[in-house]
Amino acid sequence: MFNLSSIVQKAHSLIDLNASSSSISSDNSTSKAALFRLQFRLPDSQTPLQDITAEFSFAPSSAARGPAHNQDEKSRSHDRSPAYVGKLHLSENFLCFSTQSTSFHPSASLQSSTAFNGQTHGAGPAGNGFTLPLVAIRRVERLQTQNTLFALSITTSNGFIAPEPRTPAGQLQKLTLQLAGSRQACEKFCDGLKRGLRDATRDAGNLKAIVPQCYSEYLLSEKAAKGTDKPDTVPKNAPDGGLGLLFRYPGDARKTRDKSKMRLWAEYMRENGRNVTLVRQPTFTRLFRVGLPNRLRGELWELTSGSLYQRLQKPSLYADTLAKFDGRESLAIDEIEKDLNRSLPEYAGFQSDEGIGRLRRVLTAYSWVNAEVGYCQAMNIVVAAILM
Repeated sequence: MFNLSSIVQKAHSLIDLNASSSSISSDNSTSKAALFRLQFRLPDSQTPLQDITAEFSFAPSSAARGPAHNQDEKSRSHDRSPAYVGKLHLSENFLCFSTQSTSFHPSASLQSSTAFNGQTHGAGPAGNGFTLPLVAIRRVERLQTQNTLFALSITTSNGFIAPEPRTPAGQLQKLTLQLAGSRQACEKFCDGLKRGLRDATRDAGNLKAIVPQCYSEYLLSEKAAKGTDKPDTVPKNAPDGGLGLLFRYPGDARKTRDKSKMRLWAEYMRENGRNVTLVRQPTFTRLFRVGLPNRLRGELWELTSGSLYQRLQKPSLYADTLAKFDGRESLAIDEIEKDLNRSLPEYAGFQSDEGIGRLRRVLTAYSWVNAEVGYCQAMNIVVAAILM
């Protein structure tokens, strides 16, 4: 049997090595913008425009807490909601918050940063917080508070992007941000946020194209709640959950406790948002250590690696690339064809035309998008593990 975990660990180490090397310039100074992108796994087009110290609080929806809670408990829920102090960052298309210190010195320029004051050092999202695309924000309201000059209530698009959105008011995802700084600094940050939200409206079509493809949308939908979504059955009208939906996932579902993992992740996403609106709380890291359910594995890999945000900016890149180079030949494609039937042949999915076709399309598209690399040996094994 093949060892899927070792393949994933090796791929992750290669990704981090490549990302770290790309953020260092010829004079060994690290770009502040590159460190910012690495910390929150953002596309290369993003730069840190503004940042400010803020307190972030987030109360789970009443539907997530269940009907057993009475009205008095609901009225006190805000007092019990966790509050995190950290840095709030604004880029061209994203609003990011993390309790973990950033990897660049406050006085660093966008071009270089020679001193570090944080713990992440560009190693990806850490601490509690969120990476929220501006296009996923439905409403921003200023709250009247006695303690702070500026407090914002942000309502996200969580639950509104599905083909048939049915999100009662009690299930709205609302984030509360209390900005800490001078009036001038707070107003400057809010003005930048307002401009970003205005510009983000042009990406609404991208959001509507990507979010319905996420399995979490189906998992929390009414159809999934009423149906019998068992680990060994293929749910109707569900997004693609990998070849495992067609040819079974590797391992014994009972031994891996896949159903229990799915229930835990569904509960977390119901309280803390899903896909592009997910909020990182301490339970998020613990759930990763427990393990990922097979059907959510691809989405969560995309989310934590940042590839979901890249796909949000160019949702049709994959299909457009295949269409553009259809019928074209190259040395990379010749090498790909040689390795297709040697890609985890013990798995039933790669003994079928469906599995081989998916593997061929992904490797071919990548070879054209990244022509400098094209294709190299063992890439078929990495892609095959991701497609399962």
